[in-house]
Amino acid sequence: MGFAACDPFDQERERLEAWFGEGRGRLLPYLHPGALGDPRSVFPGARTALVGFFPYARPEAVPGAAPGSLKLSRYLWGPDYHMLLKPRLARLLEAAQARWPGLEGRICVDTAPLLERQMAVRAGLGWQGKHTLLIAGKDGSWGFLGVLLLSVELPPDAPFTTDHCGTCTACLEVCPTGALVPFRLDPARCLTTYTVETEAEPPLEVAATLKASRWAAGCDLCQEVCPWNRAPLWGDPALWGGPSPLHTLPADRLPRGAAQWRKATRRTALRRVRDRHWRATLARILEA
Repeated sequence: MGFAACDPFDQERERLEAWFGEGRGRLLPYLHPGALGDPRSVFPGARTALVGFFPYARPEAVPGAAPGSLKLSRYLWGPDYHMLLKPRLARLLEAAQARWPGLEGRICVDTAPLLERQMAVRAGLGWQGKHTLLIAGKDGSWGFLGVLLLSVELPPDAPFTTDHCGTCTACLEVCPTGALVPFRLDPARCLTTYTVETEAEPPLEVAATLKASRWAAGCDLCQEVCPWNRAPLWGDPALWGGPSPLHTLPADRLPRGAAQWRKATRRTALRRVRDRHWRATLARILEA
C-alpha cells in the first residue's frame, strides 16, 4: 500500500493525446483521454489516493497445463476480484470515516477512468514495465491494483522514480503479434482485446495467432518471461478460488451454450464476456 497525491498527470498528457490521436483507443470506447489525465475527474473531492497491490499468482495456476485444455490468463482463475477488493476497500473507508466524520471517498478497481498504474508509481509501489504493467520490484507484476480516493490531504509516500527494466526486451520479443513496443501497447494487435474486450473481428494475423497459441481469454506471455516474475509474491488465497472446468477440461468439452456459460462463469471476472463472444473465440481457435 502507498499514499499518493491526486494532482493531474501532466507528464502523461502528451503521451495520452498521441496514443488516442493515433486511434489506439478505438476498440476501448470506455476510455476517455480527458478524464484519464486527472484523478479529480473521477472524484472531484480527491486529495489523496491510497493505492494497493493485491497479488493473485499461485504456483499451480499454469494456463494450458491440463491435457487438451485452452489457455486463460491467471487473473481469471479465481473469483471476480472486483467482488473481493471493492468490499475490502469499502470497509477501510468506513473505518476511516468512523474516525474522521465528513471524510469522503471513492473506490476504484479498474472500472473508473483512472491511470491506476501511474498512480501506483506515484505511491511508490513500483514502476511501469516495458509491457506497460506495474512491476512491484521483487514481488513481480502478477497483481491487481485497487485505489481509494480520499477527500483529505495526507502525507504522500516517495514516488518510484527509476526504471529497472534496463536493456531487457524479453516481453517485447515474446509478444506473438507485435502489440508491444517499450512502455506502449497497441490494443488492435493484442490477443486480450479480441478475447475479452471486444467482439470485433481480429485482423487475420491476430486470428492466426489466437489459433496457434490457444489463448482463449487474455494472454500472459509478457509476464511469463519477465525476470521480475521468477519468484513472485504468491497471491492471497481468497483471490484464487476453487478449480474451474474452464482451465482443466479438454477444449472439445468446454461449455458452448448460454446456460452452460453462465454457470461456468458465475461470480468470475469472465462473466463480462458474452457467451456468443466465447463461442466465436472457440471457433477461431478450434475450427480447421
